[in-house]
Amino acid sequence: MSYFGGLGAGRGWNTFKFILTPKEFESIFNEQKFHFIITNSRVYIDYKKTDEQFIFNSYEDFFNSVIIAKSKLGRKEQWFFESKIRISITDDLSKIDFENIRDKKEKISKDFKLVRPTEPVLNISPFYLTYSKTKESISVANMNEEGTIGLELTYPKFVSFSNDSFNSIVDAHTFTTYNLFDDLMKNIKAISSKARLQSNTKLFRPNFWISTESKKIINTNPYLKSNNLIII
Repeated sequence: MSYFGGLGAGRGWNTFKFILTPKEFESIFNEQKFHFIITNSRVYIDYKKTDEQFIFNSYEDFFNSVIIAKSKLGRKEQWFFESKIRISITDDLSKIDFENIRDKKEKISKDFKLVRPTEPVLNISPFYLTYSKTKESISVANMNEEGTIGLELTYPKFVSFSNDSFNSIVDAHTFTTYNLFDDLMKNIKAISSKARLQSNTKLFRPNFWISTESKKIINTNPYLKSNNLIII
């Protein structure tokens, strides 16, 4: 069984953007029941889940090499770090099914399989700043690889499932994984505050949260420096 999330106007995604240090990122999962799962690509046939420490180490590499890097990386170099932290999270592995991959002759792959969550999962991915000098505006809504600045949690507001041909629309807040989304968001807010970003002429209040410890080092970010922006 598979599902679709983000079902149009008013039925999109719960989102939460943030910047934490690697130690803080790991700390928000303390006392939480969770599992990291690859859902955006095929996986090896013996795959069950992704090791927690791999993700925490990967975020440390991403943070140091991309977010607070002293110089901008090329796209391939950045993707090397970014791809490892694009991951999904579930609160229960029993909600994760796997599906065989078949070729055109219906032969089942012995090497790879597909991941098929039976309930909605959380997703982690980067978020980006986009600064317009001419309009004197800041956005965190669009993809802008040069402006990679932090992480985003997403969880669907509503979902539909393949077992009834995606005809029914279900409130995703009724699944227990939403509680994990809410708990992680609360843990981030407990050590963070809403961001304030200063240009040469204007103070912005973009929609993301940043920890006190991150503020101490974030302004080495290449995109901030190249646009004379400071997070205060």
